[in-house]
Amino acid sequence: MTTAQDQVRCLLREDIAPILRAAGFRGTERSFAIPDPDWFAQIGFQTSTASTSTLSKLTINVQVIPKAVWNAERVERQYPAKPSPNTHYGRAGQFWQVRAGQLIDGDHHWWELDNRGTRRRQLAVELTDLIVDVVLPAMMSRMTSEPSPS
Repeated sequence: MTTAQDQVRCLLREDIAPILRAAGFRGTERSFAIPDPDWFAQIGFQTSTASTSTLSKLTINVQVIPKAVWNAERVERQYPAKPSPNTHYGRAGQFWQVRAGQLIDGDHHWWELDNRGTRRRQLAVELTDLIVDVVLPAMMSRMTSEPSPS
């Protein structure tokens, strides 16, 4: 039996990943980054703990963090070598971390996919359009300022 989580994996791997790579992202399945020497600019796909085998809920986390600031604080705050796009680190003002839905209307959004893959193609188009047309430009605008350690 195919589960909703199986459908999400297929959605991310087969439908979304190729489009994100064509848009300049690197990564696999749940985590993608825009390569840049000065910034961690990443998106992460997160599934809800309320997901079941018949219905999975997912959201997109967006993160832009200056590498200089991250590296300056990494040891003191016990951060990993590279941030995870699905972890919120605080540091408002220096670490830009939002859910993709907030860039649309200020609200958190959770998209749903069932174990039959109903609407999978439509969902793939909706999510990739959101990322390419809204999320990526927002990330790039955050990456225009000069990164500096705190």
